Amino acid sequence: MNVVSCPRLAIVAPGELYGGVERHVTGLCSELLELGLPEPKVVLFHDREQAAQVRALGLEPHFLDGRGKYDPRLAGELRSVLIRAGAEVVHLHGYRATITAWCMADRRDFAFVKTEHGRPEPPQGAMIGRLKTTLNHRLDDLATRGLGAVICYVTADLKSYFDCAHRGLRRKVVYNGIPSFDPSDLPRPSSLPVGGIHLGIVGRISRVKGIDTAVRAMAHPDMPAEAVLHIIGTGPLQTELAVLAEREDVAERVVFHGFCDDVYGLLAHLDVLLMPSLHEGLPYTLLEAMTLRTPVVASDVGGLGEVIRDGETGLLFPCGNVEALARHCRSMSDSKELGLRLATHAAADQEARFTLRRMTEQYLENYREAAAGNCGVEESESV
Repeated sequence: MNVVSCPRLAIVAPGELYGGVERHVTGLCSELLELGLPEPKVVLFHDREQAAQVRALGLEPHFLDGRGKYDPRLAGELRSVLIRAGAEVVHLHGYRATITAWCMADRRDFAFVKTEHGRPEPPQGAMIGRLKTTLNHRLDDLATRGLGAVICYVTADLKSYFDCAHRGLRRKVVYNGIPSFDPSDLPRPSSLPVGGIHLGIVGRISRVKGIDTAVRAMAHPDMPAEAVLHIIGTGPLQTELAVLAEREDVAERVVFHGFCDDVYGLLAHLDVLLMPSLHEGLPYTLLEAMTLRTPVVASDVGGLGEVIRDGETGLLFPCGNVEALARHCRSMSDSKELGLRLATHAAADQEARFTLRRMTEQYLENYREAAAGNCGVEESESV
């Protein structure tokens, strides 16, 4: 495939946190530059870590800073930025980017590609908050259809989930990809002592990550007594989980690390990465564990169940099943050969299927297709 040509590209993303969406944008930008393609114009709503990562690549992002999420001036500003950049294709990430693009005048001057990274979070909190969340989801669906975007899903599970909302649009599956890491380049952090069995969870401490299942599993009789659970990240449920650990009498074996600069070092030296999520797209932490040869035990949901081949590249358990999670951890403890075999096969799988170059080449195909105006017919599958 010819990867030299690419329509003039703009990427619009939230830039609020630094999670999977932001890592996706940074990786895509870096690979486009590596291929010698024209610099994409990056448009963000926040000047935070995403912006810093983009600047480190030599790109200067533009910030849409209005009075609230639905400031009508943002659409006009976005259009002006896209025109000045000579953008032909606009790659959208998140509901705010999609709705803002939908509100632009003469939006037919551009073609749109949108990536769906995960299922919408269910409404939570007070009534007004739940109503806002529901409104955002509905406007996002309307905007996606109104733009006639080519939709890229990071898993086939997500493509199926959005089947009704996006029916009739051009729809593709493009798996996330990462560059390979060499675990030998990552020294063992001092916060991860030698000895014992070190289990880890990496990511935002939120309800959807199912971390309470892992905390309860620490108290199960099948869990090795020498196991320690390292929770790496921050989020609104930390206090609640700390109380749960106290109640389960495992507080001394559950360590909250908070945000860590050396997360790759921690991930590389864990004995097992746990991913007990309630649902997932295709988390970058999973792909990073694969290339770093850290064995994975995960709930059989979404992209986790789609990417991991149970018993070959990791171990899966029914979502929320404390006993099964503890039993898998026992199996890993009892057989170092099992973990080594799973990790070796997972690393080979990542190298074959989930590389940054492969992901970028597939997006280039979609950019060219969108720019050519061939986005009016639904496609059943393209992986």
